[in-house]
Amino acid sequence: MLKKRKKQTKTNFINNLNFSFLSNNYLIILSLILFSAIVYSIIDSNFSNQEKIDASEYNLKQIQKLDLNKLYNNKNLSHHEVKIWILNNTNERGLASKIRDCFEKGYIIKNKKIKGDYSILKQDNFTKNDQYDLGHIDKDKTQIFVHVDTGKDPKFKTHIQEFLSFTGFPNKRIKYMTSWKLTQERDITIVIGSDWNENSNLNYCKDSIN
Repeated sequence: MLKKRKKQTKTNFINNLNFSFLSNNYLIILSLILFSAIVYSIIDSNFSNQEKIDASEYNLKQIQKLDLNKLYNNKNLSHHEVKIWILNNTNERGLASKIRDCFEKGYIIKNKKIKGDYSILKQDNFTKNDQYDLGHIDKDKTQIFVHVDTGKDPKFKTHIQEFLSFTGFPNKRIKYMTSWKLTQERDITIVIGSDWNENSNLNYCKDSIN
């Protein structure tokens, strides 16, 4: 009976000691946990993502994942109904014509043909008149303008996503400008900047497809 009481007294002493230690040092413990989390985050961000993703490989994986090869061979998408302007905002001569050819014929990526079936209303250089309509645009950055009110025409959202899938540009490149003049003239304007062939599928528009 005495042995049992001694054991119980020892257990209570340990529990009281642990509680006392935790209550008196909880700020230190919390700081250690926070510090460990920060260190882990730094290590994870610097070492786990060291391998750079090749743009060509990434785009190819996206095409395979979304089955874009099949998507752009489907002629029921009526891409020709989308009114597109291509404006060259670089010093590269003939670039708008090259991109137009790509939109109308498609491109090849790693032996896979992505068919283009868009009808381009206009190809030209970006001029002061265009700047008046669209505002100042950085020559280093390709910009996409949508002139359709998707609130009134929600189906056009599908065309926007397919346009982005074809070009390889992200949603953040999109700007909406729905003035009466622009809406009457076209649905989408793509202003080509000097980054047009960086991390985009337009990089594969260099060679014409017959």
